[in-house]
Amino acid sequence: MKRIAVVIWCCLTVAGSLMAKEDKTGYQDCILTHVAGVEDSLAANLMTYACHRLYIDNFMLSEQDEGYFRCLLNYLPDAKQQEATLLVRQTCNQKHRSLFR
Repeated sequence: MKRIAVVIWCCLTVAGSLMAKEDKTGYQDCILTHVAGVEDSLAANLMTYACHRLYIDNFMLSEQDEGYFRCLLNYLPDAKQQEATLLVRQTCNQKHRSLFR
């Protein structure tokens, strides 16, 4: 019985460490910092999603994905047209997620 309790405790500990660490304040700060003044609606949507992935739904977020989302947050606030938004998204994707970096 003691052995089963130890196994259950270990499983719960590992499962707890693998769960997403939701940071609602970080998410809100991310939105206010990066999304508030954006003119292009596509850029605003991409940045809102980036904030969500970084601060709310960050379970199994790879380093490449984190770099990609941070790249979007760094460069999309200045995008005023959809063409610029798409170019920034493509460049961030190539820089952080491409297998051929």
